[in-house]
Amino acid sequence: MPRPCHCRRVSALPKNRCFKPNGVPLHDLEEIVLSLDGLEALRLADVEDMNMDVAAAQMGVSRHTFGRLLRRARHCVAQALVRGMALRIEGGVCAVDDGTEAPLPGGVLVAVPRVAPGGPEAAPNAHFGRCQVYTLARVEEGAVGALSVQPNPLHQGGDCAGPVQALQRLGVTVLLAGGMGMRPLQALQEAGIAVYYNANLPTVADCLNAFAAGKLVPFGPGHLCRGGCASER
Repeated sequence: MPRPCHCRRVSALPKNRCFKPNGVPLHDLEEIVLSLDGLEALRLADVEDMNMDVAAAQMGVSRHTFGRLLRRARHCVAQALVRGMALRIEGGVCAVDDGTEAPLPGGVLVAVPRVAPGGPEAAPNAHFGRCQVYTLARVEEGAVGALSVQPNPLHQGGDCAGPVQALQRLGVTVLLAGGMGMRPLQALQEAGIAVYYNANLPTVADCLNAFAAGKLVPFGPGHLCRGGCASER
């Protein structure tokens, strides 16, 4: 059995997620995908000119893993340039480490997928895997603490491991969601993250306050999307 893939740290989400040859419609081009952790390896090695040991430590991986990520990323970019392919940046098992502080310990750390940018009054995102950002809040003794924001590294296709591991790495123990398939629900539960149905409440603040007041119910079969993890796409 292969070893589980550990979450890699990346500094930020890319400013652009797709690059293509000039003058050719995207739908006419073959695409190749560069993962977020592969892009980070390229940035550290080829833009920041870090040696492999330092770069690997910054990403939280071994030197061997960093070298493998870098080789794959360089091969991916070379293929796009030489073969005239569109280069799409997404996926990877990683979490964004942009210096945003999570709330202090105490109580439970709750995550709400939401639409970016927005704040507490932003609408929750319907599905946890493809949201742009998470709002995090410490909930203790019926009270909601200070909020913080963490970008979502996103997942590619039906791979739910990235968002789940990112939430786990942040210390999230509760997720308030509006919909997901069985596979991501099981993955979250196996990671020790309890999932509650957000009751289609209109804002992030409403979801957090309802959870703190004990008004939300655990995510059950009736809340599942049809089509499994594909519903996250």
